[in-house]
This record gives sequence, C-alpha cells and structure tokens, in this order.
Amino acid sequence: MGQPIEKKRRFMEQYKGDVEPLLRYLPWLERKRGENVSTFYDGEGLGESSMVFPVYESELLNFVKQARSSGLIDKNYVYVYSRYRITGTKQELALIRGATGKDVEILTAVLSKYVCGGMTKGQLWTQAVEEGIFYEILKKFQELFLQWR
Repeated sequence: MGQPIEKKRRFMEQYKGDVEPLLRYLPWLERKRGENVSTFYDGEGLGESSMVFPVYESELLNFVKQARSSGLIDKNYVYVYSRYRITGTKQELALIRGATGKDVEILTAVLSKYVCGGMTKGQLWTQAVEEGIFYEILKKFQELFLQWR
C-alpha cells in the first residue's frame, strides 16, 4: 500500500517545481485560446525588399522563456512522438487529455515540440496557444497534482 503513495510523492517532487511557475499562465492561455497571439511586422515604410517577421505578445514570450528554462523540456521529444505514433494536433490533444501520472513523458514531449520547435518555426507557438495545447498540458499537470495530494 505504501508503494503507490511513494510514487505519487516522487511525481510531485520531480515535476511540481517546474510546473508551478508555469501555472500562472493558465488564465491567459485560457483567454487566448482560439485567438492569434502574433502579428507580422513588415518593416513599415521599408518597401517590398524588407522581410516580414512575427511579433508575439509578451505574455507568450514570457511563458516560452520560463518553459524553456524548466526541467520539462526534452530535446529528444521526437522519439516519444515516434514511439506513440503521434501525427497531429487532434492526437496530441487526445493523448494530453487522457494522460495519467504514467504518461508524463507525453506531456513533456508535446510541450517540448511546441516550445523548441517554435524557436525555428515561430508559428508553432501561436498554434499551441490557438489550439489550446499549452493550456491543456498545464491543466493536465494541475489535475494530476490535485489528484495526487
């Protein structure tokens, strides 16, 4: 009987310190779900030769920065995607919503894909907010913490 309690305690110890600072973004992520959180700066007045680049809301940039510095980012997330044969957003969301304490690697892999991938494909950050991926991951962590107190 003590073994499940010990597993829960280790889970809480391992992830709580990394997840708790991110939970402050939950209300913002919930509000921004379905909305575009970036615009494109096209070098106003510079003409056709200028390059456009995305400009993100500061809250998104703060979230990404904090997530990147947490222990939740796994640069080998591609292997988890391969192992679970994750192919798209609908499948990601279904796996996140169905995750249990044993499936934390799925949560961290999906978070990693969007946080790390967004460093080169900026649209991934916007997509993760619009489609509620960041929100669902944090909500699931919060749910697991409440369930395992």
